[in-house]
Amino acid sequence: MYSGIMDIIKNASETIFKRLVWLTARRDQAGIADKLANEQEVDEIYGLGDAGLFDEFFHFLRELGIMKILEQLAPQRHRKRKSPVPFSAIILIYLMRLVAGLKFFHHTGPVLLQSQSLMQLVGFNGHQVKQGANRRSLDKSSRNWEDKSDSGIRGPVCPEFIASFMVAIAGNTLERVFNKVISILASKSFFPRKIDALFDASDLESTERCKGRGKVTKEKAPELRRRKGRVKKIKVTVFGFKIWVVWDPGSGLPIAMRFATIETADITLAKEVIDQAIINLGGHARMVSIAMDRGFMDGKLLWWLNNREIIFYIPAKSNQNVYDDAISLVGTGLRVTRETGRTTGHGKNSKQVTDVWDVVGIEGLTTAGFYGELGSGSHENKKDFRPNPINAVVVLHDPYVENNPAVKTLVILTNGSVSDPLKVYDGYDARSEIENSLFRESKQGWFIKRPPENSKAGFHVHAYLTILTMALTRAFRDWMIRQEELEDEDTGIRKFRQKVRQENANKCIVFHHARYAIFYLYEIVILCGKTVLKPHGVHYKITREDILRKHGALTE
Repeated sequence: MYSGIMDIIKNASETIFKRLVWLTARRDQAGIADKLANEQEVDEIYGLGDAGLFDEFFHFLRELGIMKILEQLAPQRHRKRKSPVPFSAIILIYLMRLVAGLKFFHHTGPVLLQSQSLMQLVGFNGHQVKQGANRRSLDKSSRNWEDKSDSGIRGPVCPEFIASFMVAIAGNTLERVFNKVISILASKSFFPRKIDALFDASDLESTERCKGRGKVTKEKAPELRRRKGRVKKIKVTVFGFKIWVVWDPGSGLPIAMRFATIETADITLAKEVIDQAIINLGGHARMVSIAMDRGFMDGKLLWWLNNREIIFYIPAKSNQNVYDDAISLVGTGLRVTRETGRTTGHGKNSKQVTDVWDVVGIEGLTTAGFYGELGSGSHENKKDFRPNPINAVVVLHDPYVENNPAVKTLVILTNGSVSDPLKVYDGYDARSEIENSLFRESKQGWFIKRPPENSKAGFHVHAYLTILTMALTRAFRDWMIRQEELEDEDTGIRKFRQKVRQENANKCIVFHHARYAIFYLYEIVILCGKTVLKPHGVHYKITREDILRKHGALTE
């Protein structure tokens, strides 16, 4: 058991570093330095470790004004009554859980809640970390936490306490806070001025016993080990929820998001979430194009995008007239091919492979009667009906067809120019990035399907905060690179990571009530009255006054 917990803690620490490279306690360098120099007692001291990484991350959130926005998530019941545990501490602990990549929510106990340095950073004192800030779960424990001789660490609160507050957050509050944070990132230029956006929906499957879950019967390919040479899909009933996300592959940041039960059709919330994305970007950035799958095929939506001057890329369905029309006109269109070489395998098994693309651009198709303000309907049969022209790119060959020769020909519809049909193809083909870089990573690396509670409320809050935290860690890394470039244009993120690791190894955090300060180890020794020969590798002598002056405790 002990070995397993230590492995979890080690993996969490490594995940934190990878995601941040990188407090509600108040930082007071001058005050703590003066206390070390002039008083005999030191309250508490810890190695920097993960706390140092979170210190930088939380500073970033405060610097951009995001921390205040996150605190608005506090449930109404928490605002109405005074609690010994501030909600700001609860939300920060939950962010820590997400960044640490803890698969199971109960792992927050041994990994986070029992970490004295991390808990002090979010505002708990040493007694609260050791004995707890409330009595919840105390009676269920087999240990006697009132025994002062017990050296164990209970943690300020239990995981169940945190979960009860998180699932109480209102859904409309989640959406409002999410949109505010994205708007702040847009105003701080974390998005490019022109965005080629990607849009998709993804299922979050739950168990049948999940409270408030939806269900839908769909066709799915059987597991590989059960196929036995067959590729025919089978009908299965799945339970759970669904999220819609508009995503910018350039910055790696989400622009807008929605959540519903799993049986909700993809098209239902499509216009709403795209419109929200436009609002979130404001005047700081603009979507110039959007790529989406055929599940969002709707003439009204496409016409609305066209009126907003947003270029769309979407595959036609094989049962649509415009699909057959485009294929029949391949001989009259603009045909372009592209070849790209690449190496596969390693060592003796490596070989050169040439990928081939063969596409045809066709302009002004008039067989997409659904493409208009009224969408599909009986009005298409009227004599005076005039369909709106639409362009298409027919994909005769690409690397996917090479491995799947039985697949139907892909026809991409667009309201943009097809004078360069490969540009249209690449615009739609980029759509796979949202599945691989966002949805798959959120499920496999961030455990978005592991909420604090097996309920709709649990999935709702966990889904929003997971996608938001993924965005914030990505923005944080970009922000750190900017800070480095301001100081030294030749310094990149790799060098910065190495510098952070080296400096943190020689630093520690000193706490005094609600204040903390970060010092080099040699500084603490000197402040305590000892002489250090060659401190920090330098040959000259550093005095206590030098250190006090450095941290602002002496002004002369």
